[in-house]
Amino acid sequence: MRVASRSGNESAGGSVESAGPPSIHGPAATPARPLGDRAVRRLRDGATIALFLTPAFVGLGLFHFLPIFIALRGSLFDLNLLVPDRETFIGVEHYMTMLSDEEFRRSLLNTVVYTGTKLVIQLPLSFGLALLIETRLRGTTLLRSAIFAPTVTAVAIAAVIWGLMYQPQAGLINSILGAVGIEPQSFLTSKDQALPSIIALGIWQDTGLTVLILLGGLQGIPRDFYEAAQLDGASGWQAVRHLTLPLLRRTILFTVVLTTIFAFKVFAEVKIMTEGGPENSTLMTVYYIYKKAFVFLDLGYAFALAVVLMAILIAIALLQGRILRTRFEY
Repeated sequence: MRVASRSGNESAGGSVESAGPPSIHGPAATPARPLGDRAVRRLRDGATIALFLTPAFVGLGLFHFLPIFIALRGSLFDLNLLVPDRETFIGVEHYMTMLSDEEFRRSLLNTVVYTGTKLVIQLPLSFGLALLIETRLRGTTLLRSAIFAPTVTAVAIAAVIWGLMYQPQAGLINSILGAVGIEPQSFLTSKDQALPSIIALGIWQDTGLTVLILLGGLQGIPRDFYEAAQLDGASGWQAVRHLTLPLLRRTILFTVVLTTIFAFKVFAEVKIMTEGGPENSTLMTVYYIYKKAFVFLDLGYAFALAVVLMAILIAIALLQGRILRTRFEY
C-alpha cells in the first residue's frame, strides 16, 4: 500500500523530491549554458584581437610581403624604368648573369668585409661599455647619453659631418694628426683607406644601439647568480666568462643578427661620402642595386640582385642562430 501510494503520487504530480514550496519570486529562471557563454566570449575576444592586429598585418602585407613578391616576379622579366609597360620574360637569365658580374662580386666582398669588421670590433666594444655602465659608477649616466647620441643622429647628417672631418687639408682628423707630426691622410680618396673610414663611421653610429640591447640583457640577469658565484670564490672575469656570457647568449644572438642586417643594408654613407669609389673599393651591394635600378635603369636585374641579397641574409641569420643557439633558461 505504501509503494502504491508513492507511485500514484509520482504519476499525478511528479516525484516527491521535485515538489516544494512555491517561490515568492515567481518561476525559477532557466540557467544559461556555460559552454555557450564561453564560445561567445571567445568569439568576441578573437574579433577584438583581429581588429587590433589588422593594421599590422596590412602594413606587413603592403610594405614587406608585396614588395618581396614584386621583386621575385620582376627578377624573371626584362624591365626598364623608361619603358614600364614593356615586359619580356627571360626566366633565370638575370641570375645567370650574376655569376659573371665582376662588380657584383666586388660589392658582395666589400659588404662582407664591412659586416665582419663591424661585428669583430663593435660587439666586444659594446659589451665592454655595457658592463661599464652596469657597474653604475659615477659619470655612467653621462657616458650612456654620449654613447647613444650618435644612434639618434640621422645617417645623412653623420655622413656629411664625417666627410668634412676626413677632408685631406682642412679636416679635423688630419689637423689632429698634423699636430702630432703625422702627415695628412687621403682617407676617402684612397682605395686602401676609404672602406676603413666608412667602417669607422658605422661603428661610431651603431655602437649605442648594441650597448642598449646588451645592457637590457645584463639587467635581466638575476643578482642572486652573481652573489652565489662570489660566495664560491669566482673572480670578476670568471663571473663574466662562465655566468654573464652564457646567460647573454640569446641577447648576443639577437645583436649579431641585427648588426649583420644593418651592415648589409649600408647605403647612405657610401652614396654621400664615396659613391662606391675609389676604384669600387667602397662599392656595397645595396648601392650597386641602386645603381642598376636608377642609374642604368635595369630594373629586372636590380630585382634579381635584391632577391639574392635577401636569400643571403636569411642564410646568414639561420647560420648565426644555429651557432649561437642555447637551451638554457633562467
